Amino acid sequence: MRRSLPWLAVSVLALFTPRAEAQTYHRTLVPERPFCLVWPVREYVYRLDAAGYSRTPGDSEIAAIEAAVASWRAVSHTCSDFTFTRGPDIQNPQVGYVKDSEDNYNVFTFREVDCNDVVEPDDPCIEDDTCGNKYACWEHGVGTIGLTTTTFIFRTGYILDADIEFNASREGKGITFTTVDSPPCEGEQTSNCVFTDIQNTATHEFGHVVGLDHVPEVSGSTMEPTANTGETHKRIIDAGSAAGFCDAYPRGLPPTQCGELPNLGRHFQTVSTGPGLGCGAAPGFLFPAAALWGLLALGRRRERAGRRGAAPRAFRD
Repeated sequence: MRRSLPWLAVSVLALFTPRAEAQTYHRTLVPERPFCLVWPVREYVYRLDAAGYSRTPGDSEIAAIEAAVASWRAVSHTCSDFTFTRGPDIQNPQVGYVKDSEDNYNVFTFREVDCNDVVEPDDPCIEDDTCGNKYACWEHGVGTIGLTTTTFIFRTGYILDADIEFNASREGKGITFTTVDSPPCEGEQTSNCVFTDIQNTATHEFGHVVGLDHVPEVSGSTMEPTANTGETHKRIIDAGSAAGFCDAYPRGLPPTQCGELPNLGRHFQTVSTGPGLGCGAAPGFLFPAAALWGLLALGRRRERAGRRGAAPRAFRD
């Protein structure tokens, strides 16, 4: 058996698309393999960064994240026994998966510092792709809203770990995240209007967590890879994305792979084909993968939301 190596891929959620009713879904395809990323277990346990986000009133960012999770729970209650469980908050969360470690957690964090502001040009973390964890900073570029990094087994597509980062860095390099319902911001970005809505963004990213890919051809989808300033419609999970989740995790049955036809009366599953996950690969990644934001014999994949996103990582035997 060859030694396991980490791999990774990226997907991006961008801005500026009109809204329409979504009627389809895509699942994240394992690069060069005929199957998709899926959790082999029926519980996703996530831990929030105890630092939260300093630019929203009180703990409203936490409420927004929990509302996003509640939307996916509601879908699960209609068709599945998949559960979403919040674990204890975590200090200094580490994004990514370390093989054979007991300290791997699914984390959600706001990166409020840009790595370019704190990392010296000769720091080894640049080559190792570890600066984000070392300095708790955002290392994925100015044009990305968020990133989901998914680690999975290349031979099976089974997900081991999925972490979400938001680009909340300051001084114009990051995104202003908000939690209010209205009105859209016009001009000045404040916490009293909607600029980049946390719940809207988090609902999309949790779609990557459960193995859904972008649906660029269907505006209005929760998994649409773009978002307008002031947008909130992704808070409500569209019928296509809900069908993708239900088909992947049918109640009382094993998770389904792409190409299987679950006994749920649905049409044959659509999957993404081709490299790049419908978005650009982030600098420093080892391998571009196919569509949320795994290669594992281990594989890692990152999928971005275009000013939002997600990334997978795989292990290969």
